[in-house]
Amino acid sequence: MAGSTGFAPQRCRMTVNFRSPAHKPPFIRPTVSVLIAAYNASPFLERAVSSAVAQGDAVTEIIVVDDCSTDATPELAGAMSRKDSRIKVIHLPKNAGPSAARNAGLEVASGDWVAILDADDAYAPGRVERLVTVAAPQDADIVTDKFSYYDPATDASSPATIGFTDDMTLIDIETFLTHARPYGIDTDWGLLKPMFKQKFLADRSLRYPSNSRHGEDFLFVMDALLEGAKYVASNAHGYMYTPRGAGWSRTTVNYDGQVDQSKKLLLDHRLSANSRLVCLLKERIRAMERLSAEYKTRTLLAERRLLPLATAGMMNWRIAASILRQVKNKVTTVRAA
Repeated sequence: MAGSTGFAPQRCRMTVNFRSPAHKPPFIRPTVSVLIAAYNASPFLERAVSSAVAQGDAVTEIIVVDDCSTDATPELAGAMSRKDSRIKVIHLPKNAGPSAARNAGLEVASGDWVAILDADDAYAPGRVERLVTVAAPQDADIVTDKFSYYDPATDASSPATIGFTDDMTLIDIETFLTHARPYGIDTDWGLLKPMFKQKFLADRSLRYPSNSRHGEDFLFVMDALLEGAKYVASNAHGYMYTPRGAGWSRTTVNYDGQVDQSKKLLLDHRLSANSRLVCLLKERIRAMERLSAEYKTRTLLAERRLLPLATAGMMNWRIAASILRQVKNKVTTVRAA
């Protein structure tokens, strides 16, 4: 009989490990390399590098590419690298421009992501960690955020007006081209400083256009989008941008060069068959031509060079009149105050 053994009957227990359909593997923080192209950047390089160092463990290496500077930039970069093993310095044998300097950095970058930082700009605290967090659930190839204008004279910043309002906003190529222009509905998105997934760049052999010294950010993002990159954005203002003429910026402007580069892009077979993209790119070209004319006119007026202005054509005269009205209005406002 069953009870004669003196043992109570045993019930079998089965252990089953269930995995929810919504289960996600634990988040593993990717590594990030920060690239800084530096030419005669000694007055402000330390601020840029320090802002990258302050990102903490989110940044695994900071690559400073000295573009054959003639000031103390090489020595300053070397001194900072001796204080922090994450800082690496590359010296180019001749001045080649920001595109070539960034490409040199891309060749040695070991991070899963590559973040761009101009030598006269800076990151806000927590920027890199925030961008990585936004990019991960979207499996993005490019991730960006908004920027603020920084004034070194007052050490103050003001946020730029940029159209996306939510984290993980998806930016397709048509949306990017719609916003990547001066005189547009908001700030030119070609000025944004995204992070790029290194594997995406490597798989498609993407590099900055070596013959471009101006507008390289716009061209590089366009190249990536034409290759099918998934581009997402954070709503935060994480990049501190120093405008030209603010005192620190060493960037000289060549809007004509940017116009020429955009015209060449019109011939790209990946874009030329799409009439909507061609139309948007032509709108950018017209806006850049207007900006170029305005810049030249402002320069001539500031230098009191009236004869070149007189021979520059009626378009410049209309722009000159507009600029003079702006100056008059500012003077009137100051006197009224």
